[in-house]
Amino acid sequence: MIQVTEQEKSGWCVVGISGRADAEAADHLEARLRAAVKSHAKVAADFSRVDYISSAGLRALIEAARAAQAGNVEFAVCAPSAPVRQIFDISGLEQILTVRGELPC
Repeated sequence: MIQVTEQEKSGWCVVGISGRADAEAADHLEARLRAAVKSHAKVAADFSRVDYISSAGLRALIEAARAAQAGNVEFAVCAPSAPVRQIFDISGLEQILTVRGELPC
């Protein structure tokens, strides 16, 4: 199960994600990130409370990042938990996405 929150902070829309970003949650995650990208100039996806991410969760992130790029929106994945960081390292996702150790705001 995944929980997604949204808050404004210093000019950024911070999308807080907690739980598992797996196949069951991927569509919901992508929809929430795309909605944030549609209505904000800067979006930070806070992954500090995500304990698992599957290939479907990675796809959701990539699709949201593509939508951000198409809309000229700054998009960053921030503060990934240790398990998520490991998947990012293995997959090479940091070559495609902006991944920051901390929230930018």
